[in-house]
Amino acid sequence: MIIDQYRIYKSNIIINNQSTMIEEIHHCHNLHQHYFNGRDSTWSYSEYNFFLLSSPSLVFHQLFCELKEIINNYVPYKFKWMQCWLNYHYPNEVLNWHNHHWDYHGYICIDPKNTRTVFKDYQIKNEVGNIYIGPGNREHIVVVDENYVSPRITLGFDVQVYEDGRDFVPNNSLSLIPL
Repeated sequence: MIIDQYRIYKSNIIINNQSTMIEEIHHCHNLHQHYFNGRDSTWSYSEYNFFLLSSPSLVFHQLFCELKEIINNYVPYKFKWMQCWLNYHYPNEVLNWHNHHWDYHGYICIDPKNTRTVFKDYQIKNEVGNIYIGPGNREHIVVVDENYVSPRITLGFDVQVYEDGRDFVPNNSLSLIPL
């Protein structure tokens, strides 16, 4: 059963720790650039999990625990796996129309600038601390409402579910972690 409605949660962890998180994300982005030979952190999403890249950061551990609780409350299945990646984009790099062919999809606004995420049937004004979760397979785009000079920072995540643990067939993704 996939839930039809999306939800937006407000994270006080992000709101109260945004500057620390941005500083740590710049470090994580530099690590990613080093280990992945300058490849974009969004498009190498299947090769790492942001929460492993940001380990052992206390604030990102707290965000992971909060996200895990949000996912477990929203997704009605016992067995869940999640991938999470860093979106680190300047205005000319934001994502065009795309889709996530997963059971559930979401994103976390760390420093979203003045942008919107537009889906076919609705749109979300991105604000610091927003954690969006909804069904997967919903085409969407990021729209820049006001130009900016430092990177727009969000985390994207996908969730795959299985009726029972025996359904799981490993794939080539290094990014999935169990919840």
